[in-house]
Amino acid sequence: MKQRVIVYGDIHGCLREFEKLRKKIKPHKKDIEISVGDFLNKGPQSLKTLRYIEKNNILSVVGNNEEKIVKLYKRYKKKGKKAFDGVRESEKKLVKKMGRRDYHFLKSLPYYLKIDNLTVVHGGIRLGLRLDKHLSKEDRRSLTLLRFYNKALEPIPYSDKENRYKFWSELYGGREGFVVFGHHPFPKPKIEKWAIGIDTGCVYGGKLTAIIFEKNNKGVTTRHYTLINQKAVKKYFC
Repeated sequence: MKQRVIVYGDIHGCLREFEKLRKKIKPHKKDIEISVGDFLNKGPQSLKTLRYIEKNNILSVVGNNEEKIVKLYKRYKKKGKKAFDGVRESEKKLVKKMGRRDYHFLKSLPYYLKIDNLTVVHGGIRLGLRLDKHLSKEDRRSLTLLRFYNKALEPIPYSDKENRYKFWSELYGGREGFVVFGHHPFPKPKIEKWAIGIDTGCVYGGKLTAIIFEKNNKGVTTRHYTLINQKAVKKYFC
């Protein structure tokens, strides 16, 4: 049986759909399973999803929602209930139920994972960024949040709709290999020459998507892959 690299899109606590998707794929022991991050928050079973991922030895990069919950947990431990000003009720419940083990698991997540010529990030890889160099705070921020550029090729906030020029993956030239990313929900996977976005909005009533590559002694066969998805049971978050 050939070894596979299986990468899952943004789960956002949709554990039921995640379990169904894994049953379709039937991972075996030598497969490498990776989450693109944002496996918690917004959906119905965030903490159970976190623990399910850890229990099943599924790798993950950090998403902006994991970063958010790590910061909120630290604040809660210092300030108590005052830390929850302006925070969603579901996030309060998640942080209150988290243990130190959960916190340390989230804190340990890397900003990117490389398997031979395959790279997994949550958001994107900024133009000119080299992952083998020291990552600044701004570099790390782009890896979790990058979406669009303006015409001056500057990253812009998602809210700045008037100045959108290109999505980052449309300009990415393959410096860091073939990239699988999440973060921005698309109706179907966004396929480029050197990258693919697989967040298909499960938590918003869309689908949970996985991409499957074969791996051999020459690397990961990124030019050939299989996409499998699982439709959301319902719309969990607006």
